[in-house]
Amino acid sequence: MSADMRANTSANTSAAAGLSALLEAAVTRQQLSPSDRVLAELTCRRAGLDGVAAVPVGLAVAMLAHARDDGHSALSLTDLAADARDLTRDLSSPNADGAVDQQVEAVCALLRGHDAAWWRAALHAAPSVVQAVTGDVGSGPASSPLVLHGDLLQFRRFYDAEQRLVARIRASLAQDAPTFRVITGGPGTGKTTRIAELLVETLAQTPALRVALAAPTGKAAARLSESVRRRLDDMNASPSVRARVPQSAQTVHRLLGYQPDRDRFWSRAGIPLPYDLVILDEASMVDVLLMDALVAALPAHATLLLVGDQDQLASVEAGDVLGAICRVAHDGAAGTALHARVQRLTRSYRFERHPAIGDAAAAILAGDAAALSAVAHDPARADVRWVPAPHDRAALLALLVPHLERCLAADSPAAALAALDGFRVLCAEREGTWGVSGINAEVERWLRRQGTIITERWYHRRPVMVMANDYGTQVFNGDVGVAWETDGEMLVHFPAPEGATRALQPSRLPDTQTAWAMTVHKAQGSEFDHVIVILPPAGSRVAGRELLYTAVTRARSQVLIVGDEGVMRSAVSRTVRRGSGLEALLRAGATDA
Repeated sequence: MSADMRANTSANTSAAAGLSALLEAAVTRQQLSPSDRVLAELTCRRAGLDGVAAVPVGLAVAMLAHARDDGHSALSLTDLAADARDLTRDLSSPNADGAVDQQVEAVCALLRGHDAAWWRAALHAAPSVVQAVTGDVGSGPASSPLVLHGDLLQFRRFYDAEQRLVARIRASLAQDAPTFRVITGGPGTGKTTRIAELLVETLAQTPALRVALAAPTGKAAARLSESVRRRLDDMNASPSVRARVPQSAQTVHRLLGYQPDRDRFWSRAGIPLPYDLVILDEASMVDVLLMDALVAALPAHATLLLVGDQDQLASVEAGDVLGAICRVAHDGAAGTALHARVQRLTRSYRFERHPAIGDAAAAILAGDAAALSAVAHDPARADVRWVPAPHDRAALLALLVPHLERCLAADSPAAALAALDGFRVLCAEREGTWGVSGINAEVERWLRRQGTIITERWYHRRPVMVMANDYGTQVFNGDVGVAWETDGEMLVHFPAPEGATRALQPSRLPDTQTAWAMTVHKAQGSEFDHVIVILPPAGSRVAGRELLYTAVTRARSQVLIVGDEGVMRSAVSRTVRRGSGLEALLRAGATDA
């Protein structure tokens, strides 16, 4: 073996070991997850990449996986370059022992300081992993797990899903009677009323129309069913029309007939849904892959109506479908087809009774931190208040105890549920002192001091949130119940019509979590009289405009924002925009009439 060959072999071996060490160091510092590392190494191994060539590809895969876990369906090369610069800078710094890992440093030297053009060239050099697409022309095999188009890097399944969605939207808009509509608006703007009006008008004109109501979660589906029934009562809809309105909404998974053993849907392309009109509420919570599955299952003639609040937090999973559609429609000219199919409702009837909440929400959406601060500090406007982060547990409990005491004073499960519905603590994060776990633990310590016996998971008056759908018991992800012990028997009570409750044994329930506090994400679509928003510490990745807006608008009558004012102002000024190939594709065709 020549000296050059030996040198190349040594360099490749060193680079392979260095990439593994770099990924492990990033996991140790919690800048990547273990699954990010595993996917990066597996992708390179399956593609036969090793040595120096594997380094940029492996890191790109890991960072794209990390972005996906944060809800992004695409990662721009500009962001990839910036994230890589930050990561290599951090990993080159000494560890807790003051040492620098030489293997990691060697790989960081290969990656340090490069721009988007360098990353494009590096990814182009690995066609077995990355298919580069320019217009309708692509290089690299169609089976490549990653796709690079324009400035965006995506996993193939997201690229394919967004391509299909845009094709369906464009085909719909090109028809004389477009089969795609959106109604968007904040809380209390009349979205459900518009649904009911549409149902009455459409079913009166076309009695044989087959209609389905759907929502992303069981809780949202049940709320949609009840809200539509109330609106039909208010409208004095005729018995014949009411008889043709679906009696209950379904989750999207149930509508499509999800088969967990095969991880696929019964209704799909080639096996369409038996409906002419599908109305999807809380559409902002639907991720790109689920939306793709729904659209693929629609008959060609069917109309899809998306209803939701584009300004709320996007789905937990990757993608921001409703937001992308609404932003492109808003930015487009008034005469374009997409602009004409999106109706935005702006008047909030709910906040007319509590205008300070409406003003706070408007300030957040406008990115006006000064206006929000002015509302929150105005003593004459008690609907919205701000207090600094508690300096100790006693200060935190002082904010919660009045609400907790009302829960302890409840003399029945129905009364306990009503008291719980009267307030809720909403946290930006799940873990940590000011996260859901920390707040729940602090409340339970206080309950013990008040005499509540908490020796095991289930205890008297424990509020619980269901974490999965269970069609057998008819409890769904996001439902809140209360544990209630009578004569030694513990049952969990959930709200039922007319102020009643229905009780289930704890052993019959799917996974549950204590719900004195919940994340803002889990509160989407819910309303509470009083809301206490716990801001995260400075530097939190989740604190942004959408999260704060969603939290504030859960309140019916009063909201208390707790935390550092700098964090509040920073959140208002920062929008956490999802990376999305869908939005780029829609904008490319937004000028089409």
